[in-house]
Amino acid sequence: MNKAFFFFLILFSSAVFGQEIIPKPLSFQKGEGRFELTPQTTIVVAEENQNLRAIAVSLQKSVMTTVGLPMKIEKEGKENVFIFSLNSDLAEEAYAVQVSKEKVVLSASSEKGFFYAYQTLLQLFDARIFSDFLIKGLQLSLPVCLIKDEPRFGYRGMMLDVGRHMMPVSFIKKYIDLLAMYKFNQFHWHLTEDQGWRIEIKKYPKLTEIGAYRKETPLGHDSENKGDRKPYGGFYTQEEVKEIVAYASSKYINVIPEIEMPGHAVAALASYPEFGCTGGPYEVRTRWGVAEDVYCPYDKTFEFLEDVLTEVMDLFPSEYIHIGGDECPKDSWEASEFCQDLIKAEGLKDEHELQSYFITRIDKFITSKGRKLIGWDEILEGGLSPNATVMSWRGTQGGIEAARQKHDVIMSPNSFHYLDYYQGDPATEPLAIGGFLPLEKVYSYEPLAEELTEDEKKYILGVQANLWTEYIPTPEKVEYMLFPRALAVAETGWSAEGSKDYKEFENRVKAHFERLKVLNVNYAESIYNIKSDIRTTSEGMLKVYLSNIEADPIIRYTLDGTEPNVGSALYEAEKGIDITQKTRVRAVLFDKEGKSYANQYMTELRVNKATGKPYVYRSAKTRYTGGTDYALTDGKVGTEKDMQAWVGLNEGKLDLTLDLQNKIKVTDLSIGFLHAVDSWIMFPANLKVSTSNNGTKFKEISRQGFNKGELRGKLVERVKVDLKGKKVRYIKIEADRHGKLPDWHAGAGSNAWLFVDEIEVN
Repeated sequence: MNKAFFFFLILFSSAVFGQEIIPKPLSFQKGEGRFELTPQTTIVVAEENQNLRAIAVSLQKSVMTTVGLPMKIEKEGKENVFIFSLNSDLAEEAYAVQVSKEKVVLSASSEKGFFYAYQTLLQLFDARIFSDFLIKGLQLSLPVCLIKDEPRFGYRGMMLDVGRHMMPVSFIKKYIDLLAMYKFNQFHWHLTEDQGWRIEIKKYPKLTEIGAYRKETPLGHDSENKGDRKPYGGFYTQEEVKEIVAYASSKYINVIPEIEMPGHAVAALASYPEFGCTGGPYEVRTRWGVAEDVYCPYDKTFEFLEDVLTEVMDLFPSEYIHIGGDECPKDSWEASEFCQDLIKAEGLKDEHELQSYFITRIDKFITSKGRKLIGWDEILEGGLSPNATVMSWRGTQGGIEAARQKHDVIMSPNSFHYLDYYQGDPATEPLAIGGFLPLEKVYSYEPLAEELTEDEKKYILGVQANLWTEYIPTPEKVEYMLFPRALAVAETGWSAEGSKDYKEFENRVKAHFERLKVLNVNYAESIYNIKSDIRTTSEGMLKVYLSNIEADPIIRYTLDGTEPNVGSALYEAEKGIDITQKTRVRAVLFDKEGKSYANQYMTELRVNKATGKPYVYRSAKTRYTGGTDYALTDGKVGTEKDMQAWVGLNEGKLDLTLDLQNKIKVTDLSIGFLHAVDSWIMFPANLKVSTSNNGTKFKEISRQGFNKGELRGKLVERVKVDLKGKKVRYIKIEADRHGKLPDWHAGAGSNAWLFVDEIEVN
C-alpha cells in the first residue's frame, strides 16, 4: 500500500464514519474526496480466470446499464481504473477494497473473496447502480476509503419453504440474488412437506403426479379449520433444479436440499401408501400443523428413500443434505406391530430410539456417498447419529447440547430467526403464523452461547434464518417477511463479534431501503412503526407515550376508534395521552406533506380497579414476560394475534397475589388465557381465586376447571369470577398448567405452556 495514501486515510478516518454497508465490514477507514468514473475508466483483470472475469463483467454491465459508460476490461492499466489484485495472504472469503482518487483496487485470494468485494463495492455506489435501465444525468463516483473484511462464520444461511407455497423459478433466482447481495453463502431449500412434494424424482413419478397437489389450502388461520376449496400444486423439474443450482453457484451460494423424514411425509405417503404403517389410503394434507402419519421403518421404505436421495444428490453437489427429522409423532409407530417388533429386535428402549435408528440408517447412506447429513434438533432425541450436523431451531438448547457432544451445529433458533413471525403490531400486519420478532430482536442474537467452553464454541458453524410459508403465498409477501430482518441475520453471520450497535444498524437499514426499492423488493416498513410506552399513574389511570425512529415524528391520533387523518389530534410528546376509561387508541405517522406511511398503531386499553396495581409473583421465571414489570395489570389486553402482552409459563403454575392497595368493594374479576395448541400453548387445568384483607389469611371464592378435550384451535378465553360485592384488598390467583402435551400432539410428553394476561377488577 502507498504510505502517503495510508497516512491520508488515517488522517481523515473517524470512529463515526457514516458508512452504509451491510453486513458491517471488519474495518472501514474513510478518506477525503471521490473516485470519479469517466468514459476512460477501465477494469483491469490480469489473471486468466474465467470466474474472476465474470465478476468484472458484472461490474461492467452495472455501470453500462445505469450510466452508459463503456468500462472496457483490460489486462493492464494505471489511471482511473478498477483493478482486481490477487493477494494470497487473505483467507478464502476475505477481501479488501481500496479507493483513491486515481484507482479502485479489489484484493482477495479467491473468487469468493472477489465476489464479496464486488458486493461491497456496489453498496458504495449511488443506490441507482442497481437499476436495470439508463439514468440520464447520473454521475457515478465512489468515496475514498479503505475496507478490510472477512466473515465471522463460515455458514451463513437462509431457508425457504416451498412445500406449503411454491415460488416460481424466476423468484427463486431473485431470492438468491438478494442473499448474495448480503453475503449469505447457503440457500436451504425445503422441498417436501405434508402439503406438497415439490421436486421431480424420475424413479417415483407419483411423487409429483399425486404428491405435488392438494385439494385446497387453509383459509385464514389454520385454527379456523376452513379451506379455500381451490386445488393447489406444482413442482420443480430436474432441469429447473439444475438451473437454480447452477445460478446459485454463480453467486457463490451453495444450495442445500431438504427431503423430510420420517415425519412431514404425508404427500409422499399419498403417492406411495405402502411406505406408511397403516398402508393408507392417505391424502395430501390440506391443513397446516403436524400430521400423525409418518414413514414406517420397513426395509422397502429405506430403499425408497435411498433411491430418492440418490437422485437428489445427483442434482445437488452440496456437501450437506438436510433430512428434516423434526416433529415426528410416534402414534403410528406405537400402534404398529412391525415397529414394536423392530424395537425389540434392535434392542431399542422406545419410539424415540426408533427415530434415532431411522436417522442413523439414513446417515450411513448419505455418508457412504461422501455427503453430510443435517437434521433439525429433534435428531438428538434417542441418541444422535455419529456424523450428523444439528440445526437448532427449538431455541438454542439443542445446539448447545450437540456442541457439547462435539457435533457441528448451525444455530437457527425460532425465538430469533423465524422470519414468518410477526415483525410489527399484529393488529396492523399481514396475517402471519404468530409470534413476535421485530428487527431489533433479530439483530440482538449472539450465536456463541455463554454456556459453551471455547473448545465447544468451535462446533458452531454459523447461523441460519428460516422462512416457512404457511401464511406466505406470494413472492411479494416472501420479500415483505424477509426484509429488512434478513439484513440483521446477515450481520450476525458476517460481522465481527462485539461490533453490533442497533441504532447505528437501524440508520444503515434506512439507507438500504432505497436500494431495495430500486431492486423492486417489497420490504416491510415496520421499522417506522409507532411504538408505545404505556404507564400507570398514581391515580390508577394510564398515560400513553408514542415514539418513532424519526427525529421529530408527526403523529396524529384518535381515541374513539376512528381512523386518524390529517385533521386528527396532533400528538405532543411532552404531554402524552391520558386514558381514564376503556379506550381504543389509533395513531398514524405522517410526513411533512400530510401523507401517511408505515403501519397504523392500534391498541385497546382497559382502565379498572386493578390497573397499575402491583402483585407478588411466585410463579417460575419465564422468558415471556409481557414486556413490563406488571404486565398483568398494565391495561393492555392480550389478543389472539398480539403475543407481546402475554405472560407465558412452562414450569410450575400461575401463582400471584394482587394488592389493590386499599380495602375496596369489588364485584367481579376477569383474567384471560390463550389456547394455541400448534404453539404448545394450552388452557390451564383449573383456576382458583381467593381474597384477603390482611394478605395472610385467604378465603377461597371460586374454583373451576377447564374441560376442553382435544381442542386444537387458537382462541382467547376471558374467565369471569363473581366477587360478590365484598370489600377486599388482596386477591390471590392460582392456575395450574395443563401439564404434559397430550399423546396426539407433535410434542407429546413435553410441558405445555400456560399464557395468561390482564387481570381486570371491577
